[in-house]
Amino acid sequence: MLCSRVTSIFFLLISLWSQLHHGALSLSRSQTLVDSVKETNEEDLKVGIHERNSTSPENTALSRGLHTVEKGELFPVILYNSKRGSIIGSDDRRRIKGKTAQRLPFKAVVKVKLSSRIGSCSGTLIGPRHVLSAAHCFHNGRGLLNSKRDLKVGVLQPNHLFTWYRVKNVFLPRSWKHARSMNPENDYAVLTLQRPHGSSFLPLKAMSMKKLQTYGSMHFSCYPNDKPANSMWYSSCPVGWQPNTPAPRTVIMNMCDAAGGCSGAGVYVVNQLSENDRFIIGVLSSTIKSRSRNVITRLTPKKLREICSWIGRLTKSGC
Repeated sequence: MLCSRVTSIFFLLISLWSQLHHGALSLSRSQTLVDSVKETNEEDLKVGIHERNSTSPENTALSRGLHTVEKGELFPVILYNSKRGSIIGSDDRRRIKGKTAQRLPFKAVVKVKLSSRIGSCSGTLIGPRHVLSAAHCFHNGRGLLNSKRDLKVGVLQPNHLFTWYRVKNVFLPRSWKHARSMNPENDYAVLTLQRPHGSSFLPLKAMSMKKLQTYGSMHFSCYPNDKPANSMWYSSCPVGWQPNTPAPRTVIMNMCDAAGGCSGAGVYVVNQLSENDRFIIGVLSSTIKSRSRNVITRLTPKKLREICSWIGRLTKSGC
C-alpha cells in the first residue's frame, strides 16, 4: 500500500549526487568471514560478522525496502505490504533459525505488526520495554497511521511462534512530527511496551562516518515480506557512504539486501576483536530503487540524547 511521499529535496539531492558520481563509485571487496549458505544454523554462522563477497553497484544484491522510487515518479513512496524484490545480482540474505535466532544479536530482532491495511515493519529491542524502529511506520509527517491499540510487537520464541506485546507509547522526533514532508534523517521512533519482554537487547551508539568506516561492515536482521511468514533473515554489506551534498548529512547510503517489512530494522556494527561487542548505529529507513541504494538513518549524539530522554537511563542501553 502506498503511503505519503518522502521529501523532494532529499531525492533531488541524492539523484544529483548519484549522477555526478555514477561510474566512479567503487567499494573494495570484503573478505568473507563465514561460509555462505542458504539456510543458516548455529554452526555455520558466526553471529553478526558475515560480510558479502562483492560490493560493486553492478553485482551487489539489493532488494526493496519500504520506500521505493518507481520509473517516472518524482519521490520515493512507502510499500508496506510489498512482497516484490529488486535484487541486483544474487540474493545474499541468510535465514536465521533454531538456536541461532535465540542468541544476540538476533534475539533482539522483533516484528512490529501495524495493521492488516498497512502491514508490518521490523524493530530492535533496546531496553527492557523499549523497541527502536522507523518513524514512517507509525506517522506520515501529518498524523499517526495507527491507533496504539492496533500496534503489537512480536518476539520470536524457540517454537518459531511470536509472543506479542501491546504498545503503551510511541515516541517520534519533533522534527518528524512537525515537518512538511518526511525526511530520512529523522526516520526513527521508539515504542514503549506495556510490559517487559524479558529478553536481551542491544545498546545504542552514535558514530561518525569516519569511525564507522573502521568497522568494515554493517549488519541487520528483519522479517521481510518476500520470505516465508515469521522467518528472520540476516543481511550484511560493507559500511556505506554519506551523500556528498550539503544535506542530508546524517544518512548512510548502502547496498545491503532488504525487502518490504524490513523498515525499522536496527543496523549494527561488530567489533571484530570481540564478537559480543555490537552497537546499534542506525535504522533502516528506505530504498531508492532507481539508484539501487538503501538509506539508513544514522544515529548522531543529538538523536541519541533524544532517544535516551524517551527511555531513561538504562544499564547496557547506551544511555
